Amino acid sequence: MQKFFLNPDEPISQIFSDCKNFDEKEEILVVLKNGEHKGLDKERIFYDLKNPLVIESSGGNPDECILRSENCEAFHKDTENRAVITFGENCTRVTLKGFTIQNTHVKTLDDARLGNQAETLCWHNKTGFLYCEDMKFFSCQDTIHVKGFSHFKNCFVSGDVDFIWGYCHTSIFDGCTLHVCKDTRGNDRPAYVLQSRALNSAPGFIFINCEFTAEKRGENSEIYIARTEGTGKKDSIDRWDSIALINCTVSSIYNAALWTCEDGRAVYPEKGSALCGWREFGTKIKGDDGKILPYNSSLQEKHGYSMSQKDLDLLQLAVEKTKID
Repeated sequence: MQKFFLNPDEPISQIFSDCKNFDEKEEILVVLKNGEHKGLDKERIFYDLKNPLVIESSGGNPDECILRSENCEAFHKDTENRAVITFGENCTRVTLKGFTIQNTHVKTLDDARLGNQAETLCWHNKTGFLYCEDMKFFSCQDTIHVKGFSHFKNCFVSGDVDFIWGYCHTSIFDGCTLHVCKDTRGNDRPAYVLQSRALNSAPGFIFINCEFTAEKRGENSEIYIARTEGTGKKDSIDRWDSIALINCTVSSIYNAALWTCEDGRAVYPEKGSALCGWREFGTKIKGDDGKILPYNSSLQEKHGYSMSQKDLDLLQLAVEKTKID
């Protein structure tokens, strides 16, 4: 194993460059010492080696170790180019533990005039595996983008529009907090945690024992778990609306329908099932007074599906066949 210990004033990108001459089976460990680590200004940090990579903080507290920079669609076109840090197609296994990544881009204009998509993390990889534990991710729009296979455990993710999204096969969020922040352009705008573009028939995004929270916004601002991109089809390679909520707690600030097709966009699958589509199991609603009540599934948007225990067992078997651990 090759080990590197980084002070806040030392660039991570230089280490990645130095690692290019290592045997591809050599594991790389990068330990970030507490403090503010600056990313590349209006550029991504990019890792695309086969070497298994671990990046962790020295103290294990994400509030004391932060990687921070600004990047967005206005600076660089396409998802893989606009994040704080991007992991490429050659990666085999990447582990992130115990620190914060923040994209400092602030929305000032509508998306049509300024590219506000601004990922903190882009997992641009279909075959490897991403594991994140005790991490915090802050941005506004498109905070986390994932393809392929990933597992987020005890993480905090904040944003306002589609802040978890991507063309994943299976992406699990276990014991995480998903937090809708205020929109800096005005709080009368709608908010969405997710936009799934999952692979055809794949499990998609799975949330287990997670909590969905939100800052209070304007009276006309509706908050949803997810919206559809609207172009998924039976024979399309991806863009399926596949999201599962399993024993999650949702703030009463969210719209009780959970999901939305907005102005009538097509949702696919047209109805959720055990293995794909919009679905939930054991959802609970947390009121302003802190009281927790069972979710009334009759309020769920018409494309949503309430899973049975048998459905849950089938989904678990499907996940066990993937790269997720």
